[in-house]
Amino acid sequence: MHTLRLLSFLLAASTLLAACSHEATTDQASSANNSTASADSIVVLSDVEIKNAGIDFIQPVVKDISDEITLNGEVDVPPQNLISISCPLGGFLKYTHLLPGDHVKKGEVIATLEDPQFIQLQQDYLTARARLQFLKQELERQQALSETQATSLKNYQQTLRDYEMEKIQMEALARKLRLIHIHPEQLSDSTIQSTIRLYSPIDGYIARVNVNIGKYVMPTDVLFDIVDPRDLHAAMTVFQEDINRFRIGTRGEVYTTSQPDRQYPVEVVLITRNVDSNRTGILHCHFLKSPDRLLPGMYLTGTFTLAEQRQVTVPEDAVVHYQGKDYVFIQDTSTPASKTGYRLVLTPVQIGKTENGWVALPNVDSTKWKNYRVAAHNAFAILGKMKNKIED
Repeated sequence: MHTLRLLSFLLAASTLLAACSHEATTDQASSANNSTASADSIVVLSDVEIKNAGIDFIQPVVKDISDEITLNGEVDVPPQNLISISCPLGGFLKYTHLLPGDHVKKGEVIATLEDPQFIQLQQDYLTARARLQFLKQELERQQALSETQATSLKNYQQTLRDYEMEKIQMEALARKLRLIHIHPEQLSDSTIQSTIRLYSPIDGYIARVNVNIGKYVMPTDVLFDIVDPRDLHAAMTVFQEDINRFRIGTRGEVYTTSQPDRQYPVEVVLITRNVDSNRTGILHCHFLKSPDRLLPGMYLTGTFTLAEQRQVTVPEDAVVHYQGKDYVFIQDTSTPASKTGYRLVLTPVQIGKTENGWVALPNVDSTKWKNYRVAAHNAFAILGKMKNKIED
């Protein structure tokens, strides 16, 4: 019997929720009929009980409530602030002192590489430079002879061609030397070296070290990744149904799961205009303060405050939680309270954000609730009496 009455109560509550979704009415007969159909969801309290319980009846109030949404994401870095370091010609890693997390300055030596090809490249350049000097002198001699017709024009043209080709060869070798930070104009037979140095192109932190001493690296191998921390971003994932609620300039706070108390303020600077196969998009957020201790790839959780919306609100203490759902007690005014007592109807609601003691009811229409009055300040006392009535 108890189970049947409990099922009857839940069915009545669902029926009343559907009724509350329709236009509110002050028709006394309609209200009385609804009360009769939902007998197990109705509690009648006398004036004395209302007074002793400290219950007040308050009309719902429409307020501007700022909505909040929680997102997950990770620390990201723009491509121009993540530098991958490679050796243009390859070689054996002879020395490095770097570890992930180390700070490096622009122009600092971060690695030394050694390879016989470095020697060969310098040798080729010096040989080309010496040959170019000889061809220049020969060209001047052939030009003088050609002017006096002491030699054929063909010899002069052949020497000119050899000179131009050697000049191109030397310039190409010089550019290769500059790629490995050897200055060709300072190179001589006494300064040939078997090692080259790699320098940091920016101030930043070492994100990854992909080599060890003694390893041979190819030109396509990435030795180090260096991050410029001045432009880290928070890339937050947002579902497609929420992405249009965000605007450029929307602000929030993000934090790592390991340090939830250390929050970083951020601002949305870019919103992707497409969604992926998971029906999600990305918010790119700029840190308003320097995000110390954050590294690319760290997981983040963030809370964002969206634009304010006008929503129906009731006092926080008017909401009761029962069997996994939230309810309020609405006064049934179909019969004067002085004759029958206060008739209160348990009405299921969906609650939203709580702000300054008021709870938003986002799924109700203000025009439909403006004539309702809800029991506040001690709604749990009413719930207790209703439960006792069901168990009897």
